[in-house]
Amino acid sequence: MQLTLTSPVVQSYIVYSAVLALKLLFMSALTAATRLTKGIYANPEDAKTLGGKVKYDDARIERIRRAHLNDLENIPAFWVLAALYVTTGPVAAWATLLFRIFTLGRIIHTVVYAIIPLPQPARGLAFGIPMLTLFYMGSQVILYYITLSNPVLQSYIVYSAMLALKLLFLSSLTSLTRLAKGVFANPEDAKTFGGKVKYDDASVERIRRAHLNDLENIPAFWVLGALYVTTGPYELFATFLFRIFTLSRIMHTLVYAIYPLPQPARRIAYRTSLLILCYMGVQVTIYYATAM
Repeated sequence: MQLTLTSPVVQSYIVYSAVLALKLLFMSALTAATRLTKGIYANPEDAKTLGGKVKYDDARIERIRRAHLNDLENIPAFWVLAALYVTTGPVAAWATLLFRIFTLGRIIHTVVYAIIPLPQPARGLAFGIPMLTLFYMGSQVILYYITLSNPVLQSYIVYSAMLALKLLFLSSLTSLTRLAKGVFANPEDAKTFGGKVKYDDASVERIRRAHLNDLENIPAFWVLGALYVTTGPYELFATFLFRIFTLSRIMHTLVYAIYPLPQPARRIAYRTSLLILCYMGVQVTIYYATAM
């Protein structure tokens, strides 16, 4: 479909994307302001300059940082999935409602988590409802594009949506593992669900590390893959690269977080995806080198 900046769906996406970007910046500022107020810093030079102390486990600051990390795990997925969802030609009023629900949910999540902590299920609802909108948009994107012919752009869209859904799956897996083991990062969760506060559970930390590895690699695919599409690559080869990258990220999670296997299983899965990113990045650089 043809999209223009005058389209109500496009304008709605732009507005709520900007609001969410500002929200991310607010969380960074809130962390810094809280450090200043409490005189607690992560770096010796800050403590010396501003007259405080170095401390890494202040409960208030760590709560804000966890809320910020939760935003970083979900908002970029919205930017990608919602942008792709817009290309499917949704009804403007329905799409705008989804964007509003997601944005409002993320704002409420921060309020009840980092600013005025409330007992569960306040945060659970604020987290779960926006996530459902992402799963819905992601599934609609895949269903829309997977049935069409498969040129490079459509292939990129399908695999980008799959990778965004994979990121959301790992967020859910972390929460489910905490519930199953009764191990939580926040006192209100432990009180509500009958567990204990623990920050170093081996299973939870393994999943969180796998999730972080995805956050370090999948956004790079979204950017490099999109730029690579603009170079006019051979359709079958580009689709092959997107498929291998997606499969390698899925395998990485399987052998790291779900069914841990000895090396080199995880290393192979990681390096395969990394080589594909490097290849696409080099091709983009070579293609546009005249602009340097």
